Amino acid sequence: MPRKYELSEALRSQIVDLHKAGKGYKKIARTLDVHRNTVRDIVLKWKRFSTVATLPRSGRPRKTSAKTKISEVAHGSSEPKDREEDLHHKKQRGKATAVSSNDETTEQDRDFNTTHKDGEIIHSNSPDSEATDEENMAGPSDIRGGSSDHKMRDNTICNDGNTDSYSSDEDEDEDPMASHLSAGIAESRGGDPDHEMHQGATNSVSSDDETTEEDPTEQFFCEEKKIYAGSSVTMGALLLLLLAFIVKHGLSKAAARDLLHLLNLVVPGCVPKSLRFLKKHSTDYNGKTEIHFYCPRCTNYLGVDPGNECSVCQQSLNRKYLILKAYYFLVMPLEIQLRNLLARVHSKLGKHFTRDDSFSDVHTGNEYKSERQDGSITLTFNCDGSPVFSSSKYSIWPILCTINELPYVERCKNVLLHTLWFGKGKPQVQSFLTPFINELQKLSTAGFCWKDEIGSEHHTTVTVKICTCDAIARAMVQNFEPFNKEFGCGFCYHKGEMVIKGRAFTRVYPIQMDGCDLRHMPETLQHAELVMGNSYDQSQMGVKGPSLLFLLPSFDIIKGFIPDYMHCFCLGVVRQFVNLWFDPLYASKDFHLTDEHLNDLDRALCEIQPPNEISQSPRSLSERMHWKACEWRAFALLYSPVILRNVLPAVYYKHWMLLPCALHVLLSHFATQDELNCAELCLVQFVAQIPSLYGLEHCSYDCHLLTHLTEGVRNWGLLWANSVFVFQDMNSRLLQMYSGTQSISLQIFKNFFSYEKIIRQGSATLQDASTEIKDFFCSMTSCDGFTKSLNYIGEDLVTLGSGSQRVLTPREIAALQKNETLSWCQPHRDSVTEYKRCAYKNMLVTSLECSGTLKRNNSVIEMSSCFAVVESLVVVPKPCSCEGRPGCSCRELVFFCKQLQRLTRQPAIHNTQINTNIAKFLVKVRNSNELCAITCQDIVSKCFMIEHVGQLYVMRMPVFETH
Repeated sequence: MPRKYELSEALRSQIVDLHKAGKGYKKIARTLDVHRNTVRDIVLKWKRFSTVATLPRSGRPRKTSAKTKISEVAHGSSEPKDREEDLHHKKQRGKATAVSSNDETTEQDRDFNTTHKDGEIIHSNSPDSEATDEENMAGPSDIRGGSSDHKMRDNTICNDGNTDSYSSDEDEDEDPMASHLSAGIAESRGGDPDHEMHQGATNSVSSDDETTEEDPTEQFFCEEKKIYAGSSVTMGALLLLLLAFIVKHGLSKAAARDLLHLLNLVVPGCVPKSLRFLKKHSTDYNGKTEIHFYCPRCTNYLGVDPGNECSVCQQSLNRKYLILKAYYFLVMPLEIQLRNLLARVHSKLGKHFTRDDSFSDVHTGNEYKSERQDGSITLTFNCDGSPVFSSSKYSIWPILCTINELPYVERCKNVLLHTLWFGKGKPQVQSFLTPFINELQKLSTAGFCWKDEIGSEHHTTVTVKICTCDAIARAMVQNFEPFNKEFGCGFCYHKGEMVIKGRAFTRVYPIQMDGCDLRHMPETLQHAELVMGNSYDQSQMGVKGPSLLFLLPSFDIIKGFIPDYMHCFCLGVVRQFVNLWFDPLYASKDFHLTDEHLNDLDRALCEIQPPNEISQSPRSLSERMHWKACEWRAFALLYSPVILRNVLPAVYYKHWMLLPCALHVLLSHFATQDELNCAELCLVQFVAQIPSLYGLEHCSYDCHLLTHLTEGVRNWGLLWANSVFVFQDMNSRLLQMYSGTQSISLQIFKNFFSYEKIIRQGSATLQDASTEIKDFFCSMTSCDGFTKSLNYIGEDLVTLGSGSQRVLTPREIAALQKNETLSWCQPHRDSVTEYKRCAYKNMLVTSLECSGTLKRNNSVIEMSSCFAVVESLVVVPKPCSCEGRPGCSCRELVFFCKQLQRLTRQPAIHNTQINTNIAKFLVKVRNSNELCAITCQDIVSKCFMIEHVGQLYVMRMPVFETH
């Protein structure tokens, strides 16, 4: 039974006597009414130390910097008496106890204490003088208790039966990151971090606030000193690469220490000998991270100070216990992140590509334009869960934000992490969203001040306008009924109806002939108030109760949500119908495809060479159970319009073509109001024809959401502007930032912000580094801050790789002479530089030869008059008055292209408006030998070309997320 006091020494001696008599742990525990684990610990202690007496704990001596020691010696003072006594007692305990293998040190691992005697500097490497900071470095494996295995660490009760204290053997291996976070919170509340630690926040010892001895190698990393004579690698670059390597691979402190030792053996003095300096440079936002608690019984939000009792359920609380059992989530204030981010990207705010009377990015949406305010920024936030372990119910739920005023490419690069929750199941919304809403209430009214690169101060307010998440998370944060209940749609009042599907029932959402009213904010708030006044707690029109998002300033709980096409289209409708075609239960249906059709489609998919905008190479349909959302999207929009043409029956193929026809419009760079109306008509017809072609039971909620896509586009811009793909990509990165099973949220939070700091430092430290170093850094950090061998030709045009000198062929010279804009070129006099690749407005364009080598076709482009395949890229010098001076940039990049002739084709759908839209995105062409010369200004867009059964088809590339 549990005891609240320490076992007497007589009782411990009796336990040892029974053990000597041959009794087992279980029998001794029953005889003396003592827990079996306590009996085992006492016996093991007796075997190790030959005593049952309570031994003094090791403690930790205070640290004294080298500067203080030198000052004391200079003034003729010795160490304080209590300091000498502490060292004496520590040495005596060291003689009485065995030294564990984890405390073994080598000559390179010990910290040197510097003292002066008779004008000489004497180094003492006694391990008893002071503890090294290496023991406190918060590496990923520290969270596993310093061991290399990935098993959960048991919190065993020891101390000779005292159940109120945990084993002291693991005090030094406790999570240092938790200690760091708790200390930072104490600082933010104006308290003493050390006092907070002694109050029981964690078992670990915080070393962030202690005075540490300066590393003697720090001065070398502040200079551009080479690691050795003749090397091209500076010490600063080596340190940055070392930090990126440790963070990416999650090295334990033992592995990192051995790596430092190995590098110093190869090149002495190239890196620090201690991990202390690495820790100092690998952490960011020191002391700014907040840890928020919630009640373990009722999940009530407790804030950063949990107190002693829950105000809702009166559960007794203990800060140490809440951290130990992970009843908390982490928060990084938006104000801190925005202040650092805006200082770097403020010049890019509002720099969107625009076109008159067309919808494009967020700033073109009607809702955005109606509430736009000067001196403010708006955010899009996402909250969605991602499973951590493949075979468990544990998941992470982050709150991620992007700034709508940044261009789309910059938004993809600068995603902010505000909240991170880890646990089993889903978080409680009231607790999870409270810190986020509280901070937005402050930022929307008071705002915050920040300084740009030149020191000018700005004042900015922040509001949230858009939330993107899947249907399950959307219903959870809106506090609506889920989609499988009556009035389950969060955008309209469609009731749905229950129909038989197989042996069960399912709720379907067919098109209503009399239309369906859309939800609005005032009505939703009224429904929530009715639920509050209903004693039976019955939902009103699908509203279960008030949502915490009602407290979010300037946020519309209906229009602020957007149907996410990643879940409803890619992982919903597309996957549903493809699986339906191959489902053996519908073998008698006209739409069923056999195994022979499957093999033909697999061969067709394997022959496709997609451009770089499609991250995943095509996989066979036989592996579709493992397809990701981006693969379903590529299949639906680019592959299926061609490879399904002679496979699906004609009526089903025409019905299917309504989907890619609409999505190509909603994912284009620009779309007019007429094009949106056509896309909406396509989606409505697609959903309306499902009951007659496939059956009413297949009118799923995902199909219903297709009818709401165009309304979201009119409010907040085209689908790519608010895509969840960006946030899901960030979730995938977060899941790669932990190792083991201990303190996962702490590991992810630490590594995420360490990555951010490393990437920022890389742009400055590696600016003059070699191409190999930049490429290696980019591969480890997954950033594109550097590109191989950049040669800027214009503002949005850059050549990639090294060029080769050659002369133009007579055929190319003739093509140049046909282009009037290039009449100034005289290539017969000078040689030109040929490149294989270039980047123009974030589009990668390569020559046909390079595309064949890389198995990626990036050579198909659309010009103002026709489609073409890039055959070669050459840089031609312009006539100028520079007279050959070094650094002359008077040159032009010329694309030599083979034109593709457009062929007429029979309409797939007998509807003039819809067929016109299909003809725009799917064009049948044929090769020609006519060569033309163009410049980058003639390029309209990048295209995708696919060859099937001897026929060539070209489609304009939709806008996908950038990597």
